[in-house]
Amino acid sequence: MDRPAPHPLARLFDPRGVAIIGASEAPGKYGTILLRGLIEHGFKGAIHPVNPKGGALLGRPFLRSLDEAEGPIDVALIVRPAPEVLAAVRGVARRRIPFAIVYAAGFSERGEEGRALEAALVAAAHRGGTRLVGPNCMNIFSAPARLNLSSIPFPPGALGFLSASGNLGFALAHEAAGAHGVGFSRFVSAGNQADLALHDYLDFLRADPGTRVVLVFAEGFVPGGARPFLETLTRTAAEKPVLVLRGGRTPEGQRTAASHTGALAAESEVARQALEQAGAVVLDRADEAVAASRALLASPLPGGPGVALIGEGGGHATLVADAAAEAGLRVDPFPADLTERLRTHLPPFAAILKNPVELGGRSEYDLRTYDRILDEVIGWPGADQVILFGGYALYDETLADRLARLRRETGKPILIHDLYADEERPALDLLHARDLPLFSSVEVAARAASALASGGKARRRARRALAWFEADGRGAAGAERSATGSGRDVAGPGTASPLPEDLAAALARAALRPEKVLLEDEAARFLAHFGLPVLPAALARDEEEAVRAAERLGFPVVLKVHTSRFVHKSDAGGVHLDLRSTDEVRRAFGSLRRLVPRGEVEVRLTPFVRGGVEAIAGARRDPRFGPLLIFGAGGILAEVARDVALRTIPCPDAELEEMVAETRLARLLDAPRSGGPADRQAILAALRSLERLLLSVPGITDAEANPLRCAEDGVMALDARVLVGNG
Repeated sequence: MDRPAPHPLARLFDPRGVAIIGASEAPGKYGTILLRGLIEHGFKGAIHPVNPKGGALLGRPFLRSLDEAEGPIDVALIVRPAPEVLAAVRGVARRRIPFAIVYAAGFSERGEEGRALEAALVAAAHRGGTRLVGPNCMNIFSAPARLNLSSIPFPPGALGFLSASGNLGFALAHEAAGAHGVGFSRFVSAGNQADLALHDYLDFLRADPGTRVVLVFAEGFVPGGARPFLETLTRTAAEKPVLVLRGGRTPEGQRTAASHTGALAAESEVARQALEQAGAVVLDRADEAVAASRALLASPLPGGPGVALIGEGGGHATLVADAAAEAGLRVDPFPADLTERLRTHLPPFAAILKNPVELGGRSEYDLRTYDRILDEVIGWPGADQVILFGGYALYDETLADRLARLRRETGKPILIHDLYADEERPALDLLHARDLPLFSSVEVAARAASALASGGKARRRARRALAWFEADGRGAAGAERSATGSGRDVAGPGTASPLPEDLAAALARAALRPEKVLLEDEAARFLAHFGLPVLPAALARDEEEAVRAAERLGFPVVLKVHTSRFVHKSDAGGVHLDLRSTDEVRRAFGSLRRLVPRGEVEVRLTPFVRGGVEAIAGARRDPRFGPLLIFGAGGILAEVARDVALRTIPCPDAELEEMVAETRLARLLDAPRSGGPADRQAILAALRSLERLLLSVPGITDAEANPLRCAEDGVMALDARVLVGNG
């Protein structure tokens, strides 16, 4: 059988030789620190220190030129100031060294001049077939090769760490060194990602057998980098858990991220939902990263969010229940028969029995209490995992073996909170030896359990997406091709191409308007063309024409100003609802005439429809994450309610169903104020119509039905908005 081809980045992490350009023997200089670390860490390949002035360190003489180096060199680490880096990269490219790592800052993060210099680095590297890591990075670490080109003392292990920040790598490495069970297989400080980007490194970690869990710190994405990262994330999450610690979640953080790495930080909620859809376990706090990694490295992934809480101490029982619920876990009460069985194993005064179960101090003198309670609880369908809380470092070999065996046989994680978890004690060594995760805080234990539940969901989600992409022969890359007007159509059946002449003309007119927006009637015709139901309508330019239109449509009617000038017509007084007579139509027309003091006023009339639930459904072309669908609470309160879920498209139907279900609006859809439950299939069909519209018409950047009336008899767009790009 033919051996699989090595990964394109294989030699970056397992080089036959490394050149240090800018090696030094002066104490405190990075050229000295990095060279010393490479030597002392025991790198297995050849080391070539280069300094035109000569010198030596730890008995290794410096070469005066890269040309003097003999044998294969796969990585050149350039430790020179920014103005000197371009010449060094040219030398590396002439030698056709596959990879160059640029340590220095002072490039795209420093403005236009820095961006030009960075582009010149990439061009020079590519002329010799060299790929660039950085610049502005803290280099790489690779445990299997004993390669440490950073100044960070990473403990070895199975966690792959991809970071936009070198200093965060140092902080987490320091924290992991004091934790049991967390070490690093590889580390990459991606820096400015001028050439190699986050998704390139992530794909290597996906294929790396020595990496079992991946941790990514991302402050944002370089232009064009978000969508490839999501695609690679999905492939990776289908095989191994991927934690993503986000920076740039706030406007303040986004400004810092931009000045730090030059990355474009994505709007927070778009980034979160897109990452979760692609299979990430998203973290917002750095102090969760090591704990979550510890749990994921040691545990199987649970089948759901349910947790059973077992331990000592009423106060801890309350805190762990709060922490678990706040972390998104499901703390369901035990059924009555299970509660009664638990009661037989506990003191008569034990009062907390329904999840959590508090052992009443019995485990302190009878460790078999854990065995008896776990035997009852572990098979309960509501226990996808277990947290043992309130421990006092009282464990024996029998209990440790029992916990490890239960985890193995049931496939359910068991996490342990112990008051002495941070100390070295013989009883805790028994748990460490069996790779049972220990935490000194119930809150941290609960968040680690939440990461496990999210990891299980993320794997199922990623595998579902991959199966759907494979079965349908479509994917995010196809969506991007369609969105830019090239490649085959991936928007699904029913796509109309080319556009009818009237819609094409409407697009052309919108492109000439300062607002880049279609008139509402034009937008409604676009929605209807792609299959989304809209109301019958009529346009009028004077009172009498408006009255005749209202009579044709039938009272009551809605009358709106029909112009591109007002983005929010309601706020400007441009919408009149529930007009029941010709006199009311005349008065409304007169008030709208005052909104447009110069020139003719045009109005649009539609029937006034009662009942149902008002939602917003839209499609937009995000500048970082590409085509998206949105759904949530609509009408005039859409921006106030902030109840919106989103998905990158194309995606499976199950994603759209979950998108609708996760909104607060979903409860109203199941019990609308009039009539029966809203037609969920009609809502999904409306979202698919918007998807087809966006993916089929490259010039459109946003399309929206707001409000979208959702009722038992289907959906109806009561208002429509379509925006176009700059061409």
